[in-house]
Amino acid sequence: MARLVVGILPLLLSLACSRGAADSADEGGPGLLEGIRDRAGRVLAQDAYGDGATELVYLDQGWGPAETLWFYHADQGSVLMPYDTLVHLEQAGSERPFVSPEHMTRFRFLNQYPTPNNPDGLPVGFTRHDDQVGLTCAACHTTQINYRGTAVRIDGAPALADVAGFLREVEAALRATLADAAKLARFAAARTGGGTDEAARAAARASLEATLAWFEDYNAANRSPTIEGFGRMDAIGRIINQSIRFTSGPQNSLEPNAPTSYPLLWDAPRHDYVQWIGFSANAEAGSLGRNAGEVIGVFGRVEVQHYETEKEAKRGYESTIDANALVAMEESLRRLQSPVWPEQVLPAIDRGLAARGAELYQQQCVSCHALIDRADPQRRVVAQITGLDVVGTDPTSARNVADARVPAGVLEGAISPQGQRYGAKLTALALLGDLVARSLAANPVAATRAIVNAKRHQIEKTPKQGDHPRSDSDPTVSLQAYKARPLNGIWATSPYLHNGSVPSLHDLLLPVAQRPARFSVGRWEFDPDKVGHVSDGEGPFVVDTTVTGNSNRGHEYGVDLGEDDRRALVEYLKTL
Repeated sequence: MARLVVGILPLLLSLACSRGAADSADEGGPGLLEGIRDRAGRVLAQDAYGDGATELVYLDQGWGPAETLWFYHADQGSVLMPYDTLVHLEQAGSERPFVSPEHMTRFRFLNQYPTPNNPDGLPVGFTRHDDQVGLTCAACHTTQINYRGTAVRIDGAPALADVAGFLREVEAALRATLADAAKLARFAAARTGGGTDEAARAAARASLEATLAWFEDYNAANRSPTIEGFGRMDAIGRIINQSIRFTSGPQNSLEPNAPTSYPLLWDAPRHDYVQWIGFSANAEAGSLGRNAGEVIGVFGRVEVQHYETEKEAKRGYESTIDANALVAMEESLRRLQSPVWPEQVLPAIDRGLAARGAELYQQQCVSCHALIDRADPQRRVVAQITGLDVVGTDPTSARNVADARVPAGVLEGAISPQGQRYGAKLTALALLGDLVARSLAANPVAATRAIVNAKRHQIEKTPKQGDHPRSDSDPTVSLQAYKARPLNGIWATSPYLHNGSVPSLHDLLLPVAQRPARFSVGRWEFDPDKVGHVSDGEGPFVVDTTVTGNSNRGHEYGVDLGEDDRRALVEYLKTL
């Protein structure tokens, strides 16, 4: 069921609004359909990629407007660049603000009107940390589908955001501002405390040069022939590279050539193991550690120290990570439910066909993708892990994590959280684990809260289930696998497979040779028949499945069905 698109200002109005019915975007919302409307309120019939809508609908997912708004802009400790710089930066090729709604929708960020926790109307997922701006979970885990003039906002679903493209464009805009005297003068006058004299321009130049140096360094360290594009990022690879940056320097970065789709967030706190590879346990303080690692990846800063003794190490590492906010966000996500197919917007489900599909699901899918009651407050998810040789999907992401060995840098000879001495090299996950553990050691209250919450919700570290390799002598062997999860809400999470290499559910049920070898990603318009975002044409970004990390092979379950049965199974998947 859709809920009311609630008011923006004043916020109290939004909190008082009821849920349960679709309403016009004219009445505002906790999310604003900027890209449908600009800041002057003009209706934008189409955005840069041909998508448009005049109505915005939120779905009933267990959150009220207050939780939605908080999630969109909660500060986790990300510090990408000076806040003032992003707000006043111009686009490289024009005098238009970089953060103008029509420009930010080009990266498929979801724009907002100003609210008390987002006074400059930055898109979903942008947040302020002191004088810096950064990203929060919502940037990559909130999506939108458009259908015949109506846009549906879905909290916790994989975004179509092109974060890497955004970072490259920011670099270009910074360089253009420094190269153009008129741009620099406008920027110097607009920024807080700025002015029109030479001193103001010199101060602006120095700030921009420092910011540009960071972006040049970051983008160079994360360059790869495998372009991530819309809806994907090699998140683990980039998190590892940020960890390397803090310990031995970006010159030791690994190539991030294994893009993965942004995972869906509903029920994530209820899993025993998380991540596409299933290496992160939620038991004890695991959920906090996972989220702290995410903050490191999205530009949190960690002051790594070389500790010789365990007594020294108890001090931990100073960081920008807001551990208490991460605990609060995890508990909020525990209340988030998967979305239900909105029949008031999309075509009604054929219940007879879906009933046939339910039988096929029991035969073809349920052994890995267990059914779950989205509203059961006690629901929990046990990871089903399948080895690479069995599932057959692109192995790049799993192998990168299992195989990566990185310089210890400043940590060489230091004592590890396990009480051992680091050598000259260590596994990538060990390096990340050190940064996470030591950062949380400086936040013992938050760590305790996470442990208490895990026990309260009976999240325990249990043996991983499924068909996957196990090895007592080499723990990396068990990383050569991917995790399956329940498919509730799967209809809202295209493209499919862990690396986003298949555009729709219908395509996923085709034999590998018949799956699209090339398809576009980045359109919000939805195809309710195939179930996925519209993927024809050559833009905004084309996924080429012959490129490293992009293979669409594997997961050959249900592919031997006839077309009628295939359609029935897709129809049933809409009901989950």
